Amino acid sequence: MAKYREGSIYYETNRGKWHASVADPQGHRTHKRFDTEAEANAWRLSMAAKYIKGNYVAKSDMTLGTWILQYLSVFAKSKVREKTFLNYANTAAHINETLADVELQKLSPIAVQSYINNSDMTDGMKDRLVKLLCRASKKAIATGLIEKDFMAGVEVLKPEPKEVEIFSPEELNIIMETIDSDARLRRHHLLISVAIASGCRIGEILALTPQDLVGDAIKINKSLVEVNGVAKLQPPKTKAGYRRIPLPKSIMAELYQAAYALKDEEIIRNAKGNPCLTTNIDKTWKRILKKAGIPYRKFHCLRHTHASMLLAAGVPILEVAKRLGHSRPSHTLNLYGHAIPGYDSQMPSLVEKVFNVESCNRKDILAVSCPVLPSTTERS
Repeated sequence: MAKYREGSIYYETNRGKWHASVADPQGHRTHKRFDTEAEANAWRLSMAAKYIKGNYVAKSDMTLGTWILQYLSVFAKSKVREKTFLNYANTAAHINETLADVELQKLSPIAVQSYINNSDMTDGMKDRLVKLLCRASKKAIATGLIEKDFMAGVEVLKPEPKEVEIFSPEELNIIMETIDSDARLRRHHLLISVAIASGCRIGEILALTPQDLVGDAIKINKSLVEVNGVAKLQPPKTKAGYRRIPLPKSIMAELYQAAYALKDEEIIRNAKGNPCLTTNIDKTWKRILKKAGIPYRKFHCLRHTHASMLLAAGVPILEVAKRLGHSRPSHTLNLYGHAIPGYDSQMPSLVEKVFNVESCNRKDILAVSCPVLPSTTERS
């Protein structure tokens, strides 16, 4: 029989099984039965080794639901923006009691995958939930709550990326004419003009103050977001978000005029003189498009329109990415590459020019594609 501190094994005659037990560092004994003495002894030694190395996971009846709440409040909340945290909480709310009541240490990838497969959530929500659970599982391992990743191998079909929607130049003209012809909508002229001419996000425009007007350009260094019905300022997510955007003289003149006599207040405000909420802007935007007789597209599509028009005009992709505040030009290319004029039609001529195909005869091409190996007297 093994020493006490190394656990013990013995044969249970009445069960016909080998019984093994080991005490953890807290003095709690773990038991398990096996068919053979060798299996029992191997398990005892492996458990004792875990205790010695300090990587033993103590038994816990904590459920997934309880852990998700702890993970969000203790680890996630301090690292993400308030609005992002609320999105995490909304995603976690899609875990019902079927999964939330399962003990964390008993949770398996199969159980999670089955829950995802049988759920009526949208593909987008499934993708967000899987990402949240993956982060929570890794943190549970790191904090010693579980040994194995309960998200290992869990898959979800990523939602198909939506095609970027833009407005035509004719539609933009109709939108501006509709705004200018309606006394109630006319006060939104500056907001829409800046959005079309700058490609800024709506929150970046709503956060502009007189201090952000510099010569012929606007400085983007913050964004106004809506959190639970309250307008709040926050800095850009990346360094690329801090940028200077030159605008047409006429629009800059409107901005300077609107900023006159203001101090630190936002230039674009609602009818009561308070910061604009994005939900209210969305409602007004729908009303503008309906009156203009233009099919609905999100306000953010003005940004897509701006980028697509710049690329169609031949502006380099790096300059467009910089203007939009993208940290990776590849992201800009993925979104708006279709707008680069004549890209596919120019490709054959570019290939001919680069590889000088026309000057190569058929014999030369064959020589390159099917090289003749040197003869050898030895067999390989």
